[in-house]
Amino acid sequence: MTDFFKSIWLLFFSMMILGLMFSIPVEKPQKAYFKEIERIKSEPQRRIDATYRYVEAIDNGTEDLSQGLNMIPPRKYYIDNEDEEFYTQIPQRHHVNKPVENNTQTRIKPRYRRDKRNPKILHPYK
Repeated sequence: MTDFFKSIWLLFFSMMILGLMFSIPVEKPQKAYFKEIERIKSEPQRRIDATYRYVEAIDNGTEDLSQGLNMIPPRKYYIDNEDEEFYTQIPQRHHVNKPVENNTQTRIKPRYRRDKRNPKILHPYK
């Protein structure tokens, strides 16, 4: 009977070792994993670059503003559109209800000022 239990434990132990060996990632999944991690890490910078291109197009007058400004830059301002399924998750249009105005005021007065002794305390600006 003890030989039977030893053979079962030996079988479980060998299955555990084989399971650990097969769970180690090989070269192709690692490359895909690191590529996806790099894409996720670089997405904020890609969005900032697309926003700069969108603002530049607005300044040049090539972008149509009759329906308002978009809070998220359109897809055409991203350099590479390889990840179409990623961009379908982003809502495409968020309109600003206010019309575009040329703000001639260069500086806005602050509403609050910090306390001299404790910077966490805010006082109304007079």
